[in-house]
Parts: sequence; C-alpha cells; structure tokens
Amino acid sequence: MEAKINVKSVSGKKNKITTINISYTKDEISVRELIEETVQYCVEKYNERVENGEVLKALLPQEIEDMATQGKIAFETIYNDKTADVKTATFNAISSFEDGIVAIFADKLRLEKLEETIKLSEIESITFIKLVMLAGRMW
Repeated sequence: MEAKINVKSVSGKKNKITTINISYTKDEISVRELIEETVQYCVEKYNERVENGEVLKALLPQEIEDMATQGKIAFETIYNDKTADVKTATFNAISSFEDGIVAIFADKLRLEKLEETIKLSEIESITFIKLVMLAGRMW
C-alpha cells in the first residue's frame, strides 16, 4: 500500500510542503510498523546517497536565497561516508515518538499510541513533526 508522506522544507520566503510516496507492506498498519517502515525507507535512501558518493551540484539563485534566509548555504552533500544503521535509527525514532519529541498526524488526527492502527487507504497523507523546546533547560 502506498501512502503520501508530507515533508516540510523550511524557508524564510516559502514554507514549502512537498510529498513523497512510500510503499508499505499492508493497508492496515500500527503506528509502530508505520515508524519502522518509514525509517527503513529513509535509511535506505540515505545509504544509497552515501554509497553513490553524490557529485556536488550547482545551486540555483533561488536555492541560495532560500538557504541564506535559514542562515546556512550548503550543497546538501554528505561529508561523512558512514552509512546509517536501520536498527539504531528505528530504536531512536520509536523512542522519540514515545517521549513526545516526534508527533505523527494521519490527516488531521494525531496518532498517540504505538499500538494504534490506521488504514492507509482511508488517509490522504501522513505528517511527521519534530517538536522543539522553545525555552527552558534540558531535563
């Protein structure tokens, strides 16, 4: 089953939200399985980029302007040739969800428990949001 995942690109001028399509093994899926399969997809894509040693690309003027508003202009090049480990990344993602650092929304419904199940065929899109503390100290 294929689902649309919202990916937010932070920019001063445009808060662009693009979607990527990810294939999942089944239609009815628990939040835990959703996280595991999404992390596996992302790790595979990252590792492909590391192994292929992507060549530096030229930046367009609009890309430079957008990055400048963020405070950093970069070529999105991976300088570390170390590949990611699916097991570690999955553990970190599930821990982040359990600790409330990451929120997951299926359309407008917030998913709150790992055992909760959703039907991907009934959902238009899924959004992962990393929550950030705005003030205060670390615990």
